Amino acid sequence: MLSPILAAFCLTSQTALPEPNLKALEKKLDAVSISFKGRLGYHLEDLTSGAVIGERATERFPSASTIKTAVMAVAMNEIERGSLKWDEPVKLWSKDRRHASMWAYHLDEGLKINVDALIQLMMNVSDNTATVVLADRVGSETIEKTLLAWGFEDTAWTSYPPSSNARLVRLRETYANMGVTTPKEMGRLLALMARGKLVSQAASERMIRVMSHQYWDDFISWAVPPTVVTASKVGALSRSRSDSAIVFGPRPYVLTVYTDSQKDRRWVSENDGDEAIRRISALAWAAMSPQMPYSPPKDAKKWAPTGGGVEDS
Repeated sequence: MLSPILAAFCLTSQTALPEPNLKALEKKLDAVSISFKGRLGYHLEDLTSGAVIGERATERFPSASTIKTAVMAVAMNEIERGSLKWDEPVKLWSKDRRHASMWAYHLDEGLKINVDALIQLMMNVSDNTATVVLADRVGSETIEKTLLAWGFEDTAWTSYPPSSNARLVRLRETYANMGVTTPKEMGRLLALMARGKLVSQAASERMIRVMSHQYWDDFISWAVPPTVVTASKVGALSRSRSDSAIVFGPRPYVLTVYTDSQKDRRWVSENDGDEAIRRISALAWAAMSPQMPYSPPKDAKKWAPTGGGVEDS
C-alpha cells in the first residue's frame, strides 16, 4: 500500500501503473556514471514497489547543499521534541561570521528571523547564512547524534565541527564543505519523507511542501514536467554537483545523483556534472512515466535560475 502522501499524488491506481523496466534503466544510468569524467553515483527507488537500482550508491560524496535536507529534518525533530519552536526568533550572526549567499547575508545585523523563515531560506533558495544560523541553533552535536540514531552513518553536517568530535573534524578535512552523504542514504531520507515517516506524517508533509518550491530547479527538475510536483534539494561545489528529489509522477520515485572530482569545474549550465544529472533525470522520467513523455523547450536555459543577482553598491 502507498502511504497517504504518495496516494494523494498518484494519478492512477497501482494496478493500472505500468511496471518499469529497471534493469534496462540501470544499464543506461550506469553508462552515464561510467563515462563521467570524475566520480558519479546515483540511487533510484520506485516508491510503488520499493525496487532500487544504483551505482556507487554507498560511496561518500561531498553533499554540498543537499545536507540542508538533513538539517531541516533534525530541526523538525527538535520541534516535535519541544526543544525548538517553529516560530522561535533566531538572531542573525554578524557579517564577519556569515556565509556568502544572495539573500540573508545582506540583511541588517541584529535582525531576528524565526525558524520557519530560516528553513524556507535554507531550502528554497539555498541560503548559506540562514543555514549556518539555523544549524547553530539546533546544534552540531544534536544533528550528528540524531542522524546516527536514525541509522545514517555516512551522512553528516560538517560545517563548524566541534573540535571534540573527531569524526566530524575528519569528515570536514576530507570533504571540505557543509557535509557528506551517500546517494543511498540521502535516497533513504527522502523515501522516509515520502512515506510520511521522517519525524512524523505532518512534519514529512511540511518538508515536502517546502521542498516543492525549489528556486534551483535546473538539475533533476529540469527533465520533469512543470505540472508534476518535485520535492528537491540541489548542491554545487566547483568539484561536485548534486541533486536529490522525490518525483511525484504517475509512479512516484526517489532519485539522488552525486558527483565528485569533476574534471569540468566551470560555473556554467553546460558543466559536465549539471548535464549528467539532467541526463540521468531524463532517462529516469522516461522509464518511470512513459505515459507522460517530456522534453524541456529548446530555449529553456534562457530562463534558468541566476542566483538572484544581488550586488553590493
